[in-house]
Amino acid sequence: MKREIQAFIDAAEADEIQHFTADTTEKAFFKDPDGLMAPLAAFIREQIGKDQLAQAELKVTDTDVSVRLEMSVLNLPMQDSKTIGKILETSEEADLNVYAVIETPDINVSGLRIDALAPADTYVDQAQVADQSLHDWLGLQIEKLQAAETNKEATDVQKADAVKPATTKPAAKKTTTRKAAAKKPAAKKTATRAAAKKPATRKPAAKKTTATKRATTRKPAAKKPAAKK
Repeated sequence: MKREIQAFIDAAEADEIQHFTADTTEKAFFKDPDGLMAPLAAFIREQIGKDQLAQAELKVTDTDVSVRLEMSVLNLPMQDSKTIGKILETSEEADLNVYAVIETPDINVSGLRIDALAPADTYVDQAQVADQSLHDWLGLQIEKLQAAETNKEATDVQKADAVKPATTKPAAKKTTTRKAAAKKPAAKKTATRAAAKKPATRKPAAKKTTATKRATTRKPAAKKPAAKK
C-alpha cells in the first residue's frame, strides 16, 4: 500500500482519516493490553483492505495515557504530518506503515514513543507476527509506566516526610566552667570598713565659759574719830 508523500500530508491535515476510539482504565490496561488493543488492530486491517488511511486510539481515561495504531509514511505521529514535508521529497511515493504510538509524560522526556510494527500490506498478510510485535511493544511500555508510577509514589512519600517538621532535640547547653579569678587580698586600710560604716561620734563642742566678774562690795572704811581740840 503506497501513497504520494504530499497526498498523505494533505489527507492528514484535512483529517481525511478513518478513526476508531475506545476507552479503558489504567488497571484494565495493565491487566489485559492485548485484549484491549485487539479491536484497534482489527479496525486498522479493515481500513487497509479498503485502501483507506486510518488511526485507532485507546484512551486510558483515569490517566493522561493515549495508545494508538496509525498509518504513516514516516515514524512521526499523524498530527506532525507537516514535518514530513521537511524530511522527505513530497513528490515521491512511499510505502505506508502501521505504527504503534504511546503518548504520556511518564513514558520518556519527550512524552511520546512511536515504533513501526510492519508495512501496511504485511500487517494484514502476517497478522500473527504483527500482533506479536505489538504484544512485545506494549509490554515494554507498561513496564516503563509502572516504574514511573513506583518512582512517583516514592517521591511523594519523600516529599511528605520533608513537609513534616523535624523533631530536633534542644541543643545541649555548653557549660563553660570558668575559673574564679583569685582575689587579691585588699590592702588594709588604717580605718576598717566597720569603723568607716559607723557614724562618726562627734564630741560635744566645748562650752565657752564666760567669766562673769562679780562685783565686790567693798565695805566703807571705818572713819577714824576726829581728834579733840
